[in-house]
Amino acid sequence: MAKRDYYEVLGVPKTASEDEIRTAYRRLARQYHPDVAKENPKAAEEKFKEFSEAYEVLADPEKRRKYDQMGFPGVETDFGPGGFDWQNFTHMGDLEDLLGASPFFQQFFGGLGAQFVGGPRPGGAYRGNDIEMTIRLPLLAAVQGAHPTIEVPHTGPCPDCQGTGARNGTALETCPECHGEGQVRRVQSRGYTQMITIAECPRCHGRGQLILERCPTCGGSGRRSSVERIELTVPPGVDDGSVLRVPGHGEAGVRGGRTGDLFVQVALEPSDQFQREGTDVYSETRIPLSIALLGGEVEVPTVDGRAALKVPAGTQPETQFRLRGQGFPRFRGSSRGDQIVTVHVEVPRSLSGREKELLREALGARPPSSTRRESIFRRRSS
Repeated sequence: MAKRDYYEVLGVPKTASEDEIRTAYRRLARQYHPDVAKENPKAAEEKFKEFSEAYEVLADPEKRRKYDQMGFPGVETDFGPGGFDWQNFTHMGDLEDLLGASPFFQQFFGGLGAQFVGGPRPGGAYRGNDIEMTIRLPLLAAVQGAHPTIEVPHTGPCPDCQGTGARNGTALETCPECHGEGQVRRVQSRGYTQMITIAECPRCHGRGQLILERCPTCGGSGRRSSVERIELTVPPGVDDGSVLRVPGHGEAGVRGGRTGDLFVQVALEPSDQFQREGTDVYSETRIPLSIALLGGEVEVPTVDGRAALKVPAGTQPETQFRLRGQGFPRFRGSSRGDQIVTVHVEVPRSLSGREKELLREALGARPPSSTRRESIFRRRSS
């Protein structure tokens, strides 16, 4: 079954604030609380998981931004291969007072109750963070596409200690706090019930091991900064503000986790000659009065170079001509838009006597009345 829009799932508009999203989620959580949905717990569990996934995305500003821009594909890499799972849920604090003491807690979440409360698994792998960048390209790069080389800053595993943070990668010992598990268990009694929480070990921070001697290269962090040069493929027809995803070029994962992705936003710089509207392009050109009157052919700039524009006789100022197929290509398509050229007629500021005479003859115009009166007066005087 197709997934529903996250905003629809929570019953909030796309302009909803963080408080409105949180309120909507808590309302649904109360409605499908395990103590309330006893008649059909399986359906309630599926419903609970659906709106918890929506909340996980919309309550996180970064995930929400990617979802608003790219839909479900924009956030699918934040979850595992099988999609959203309770291990991906990071907002347990919003549910503690609603579900924490429920005797149906573990049953309702399919046995994941303690893990749901506690956090990451001991020694588990973590997917690397995504990297976001913006590149600026000339407007005409959207015609044929472009292949700019970009430099992507990375923070990856230290090559000297292989990411362990220990000198030569060997100076480690088992953490005495968690006995190598990376997590500590805590049991809280509430009346006749017990609540077990599993949290990251505060001493080894989930590693299960302690560094005896720090790596001198990275200072024990296990991470080093570097720069990766990537040739980016910008497809023809790309729009200003489009975001291109480059899988596997984000930050390296932790403890063998999958590498994050690179997201590049394209900013197209405006042009002095062309104005883009969708796939159509608008431009202007000036033609002499003689061509406007008698017709002819002029060269005009296009996004592909220069092209001949046929101007019929009697063309009026500000007339628009359409050049079919001379616009921008459609994104990931084969067709192209048109170019609309607005013609401005150049009127001479001064004419010689001969030019005026020829122009009057061509237009069938009479001399000015003052000249006619002067010639009549001269004939009468003679």
